[in-house]
Amino acid sequence: MKKWIHFHDWSLRWKSFLILLSLIFIPALTISLLVYYQSNTILERQVIERNEQNLRHIENNLLEAMHAIEELSSYIIFSEEFRQYMTLPIDDESSDPEEMQRIQDHIRGFFTFHLNNKSYVHSAQIEGINGTDLHLGERISGDEAVWEEEAQAAHGRMTWTDPYQMERGGWVPEDYQMISLFRVINNLYDITEPIGQVRIRLDEQELFSYMTNGYLNPNDEMVLLQKDGRVLSHQDKQLVGKLYPNDLVVQHVQEESELFEYEENEEAYYAVTRKIEGRDLYLVSTVSEEYLLNEFGGIRKTMQVIMIVAGLIGLIAFVGFMLTIIKPVTELTRETRRLEDGDFTAQVKVRSRDEIGQLGSRFNKAVVQIQHLIETKYKLEIQNKESELKALQSQINPHFLYNTLDMIRWTARMENAKETGKSIEDLSRLFRISLSQGKLWISLKDEMTYVQSYLELQKRRLAGMLTFSVRMEAGIEQCHILKLLLQPLVENSLQHGFAELEQTNSISIRAYRQDEFVLIDVIDNGEGLPVSADVFNQSLHQSNQARQWICIAEHS
Repeated sequence: MKKWIHFHDWSLRWKSFLILLSLIFIPALTISLLVYYQSNTILERQVIERNEQNLRHIENNLLEAMHAIEELSSYIIFSEEFRQYMTLPIDDESSDPEEMQRIQDHIRGFFTFHLNNKSYVHSAQIEGINGTDLHLGERISGDEAVWEEEAQAAHGRMTWTDPYQMERGGWVPEDYQMISLFRVINNLYDITEPIGQVRIRLDEQELFSYMTNGYLNPNDEMVLLQKDGRVLSHQDKQLVGKLYPNDLVVQHVQEESELFEYEENEEAYYAVTRKIEGRDLYLVSTVSEEYLLNEFGGIRKTMQVIMIVAGLIGLIAFVGFMLTIIKPVTELTRETRRLEDGDFTAQVKVRSRDEIGQLGSRFNKAVVQIQHLIETKYKLEIQNKESELKALQSQINPHFLYNTLDMIRWTARMENAKETGKSIEDLSRLFRISLSQGKLWISLKDEMTYVQSYLELQKRRLAGMLTFSVRMEAGIEQCHILKLLLQPLVENSLQHGFAELEQTNSISIRAYRQDEFVLIDVIDNGEGLPVSADVFNQSLHQSNQARQWICIAEHS
């Protein structure tokens, strides 16, 4: 588990594989998936927009057909010939059969024109209060009483029927699904007086073909519904006149949802609805998800090709990287291990002049150089042994000196020569601190002790002509300082600062902390150095005192 967590411990092969996977395979897969899903969304939207546009055209065709039939019924109301045909007497002596025949021929010609130019118009029937009953178009039979009653109750308003079945006789009976316009024709001068009735029958299948002409994809389903879910028109005439079998679609139509999804027979569908302007009718166009997925087949193949090509490119790049980079590095690692095991015949085969080739060449040169150094190693060992012996001897001498000084100090004490013993003790301390086992840095406390011992010896040598003070702020005793840094300053004061003074010589040493630094002042009352007042106005040269500053960085 640890091997997988620490990436830097992986071998170059695994690192290379992971890097190439991250740089080629994962980006290619990610881009392919993004393009795939974006293409799906775009195509779905295109299909939906296409269906919405088709529904607008279908709506226009349906409204055009309905307006044409309604205008035809309105024309009958205002036509003098139609009013005469429905009101002129036909059974008494005042009737004119020839005039009636002429009017009937004109009416037949009028309707024949519309029947020929409007494929969805199947037939028409005109009835007058004078007993006339004119059938135009193909004769069919069926029960239309319920629609006649609704038209009479409407008192001249147009009545569109639900789909109903009519039958044509003959050798091969045939059923028709009709959608008809029933309308009572009232007297033009007294709209409360009915003078007849007209019914214009539309063939539902022909009307469906007219509406969807060129706007219905073979894989789409289009249905014309009433708000209660009854099918008015559909390519499957078995559904016409019945409630639409999918209740979810009817629910969305009643809620006037413009776009929704639903399932039927475990298959997903996308549906687009459109309300017919000015009427409680709804067009619903549906397309199956399977059809959309089939439309995406080309994109899937393209994505597969892209992924295969990306995989091949990645594989070629990986093999090339292994041969040109990883293999030479692996060989160099193997030869390095041979060198570590003491085999100085290790050599790397140099195949190129690039950085890896140069690294191998330098490795070979390094092996040769190591062999040369090994040959000279034994020659130096004897000299090293001699140097170690001399160093050991030099370590013995200081110990001998310390022990001798301690013996003399105790002898002076036994002889009651306290001052002599004290001087020997100060001298011994000077030697111990100055040598300090070869250390370059010592603590500030030891350095101040060394200076104090040095000043004690000088004070005795000057026979009372020297006074001194050594002070140190608490808390900075363990700060590190270069060994014997203060002694040259003190010695400089003694040799040069007090050369011609007859007064008592005074030296003050003070160590204290200031911010992040430790400052050490060495001050004497000697004559100091000649300094121009123009250069150092209000300088540190006051009362024949020279102040020397030493700033030592504090060590933890």
